[in-house]
Amino acid sequence: MGGSYGGYMALLLHGRHADYFKAVVDIFGPSDLFSFIKSVPEDWKPVMDKWVGNPVQDKEKLIEYSPITYLDGMTRPMLVIQGANDPRVVKEESDQIVEALRQLGREVEYMLLEDEGHGFSKKENEIAVYKRILTFFQKHQQAKTQV
Repeated sequence: MGGSYGGYMALLLHGRHADYFKAVVDIFGPSDLFSFIKSVPEDWKPVMDKWVGNPVQDKEKLIEYSPITYLDGMTRPMLVIQGANDPRVVKEESDQIVEALRQLGREVEYMLLEDEGHGFSKKENEIAVYKRILTFFQKHQQAKTQV
């Protein structure tokens, strides 16, 4: 489980090493580095080459490091949480991974917070999210893993 960069890592590790997990929670995590670079706020764009990579010069690296590259490996149940008004990791980042996994028949729950951005500005939303995460993990705690 992770949020923002941690959400990205949860997605990436799920795709590359699903056998280490029973279930995965992604909170506001980028799913495709190419679309992430295009969608960040304007004031971030000048530093994206340094922070993430250049879509042309670093194409192979961005493919390798994009969670969406590893859809076939994402076999564990997943909960994706996203703020509809997130300016940093836009809603489409979560939409595309959820849709792609559902097309593969994978178990994916999607919690969209219509009145949130990148994080929790409302305590009731934060409480609802953590209750949902707890319920999700309790539901999947008995799943078997092979390590």
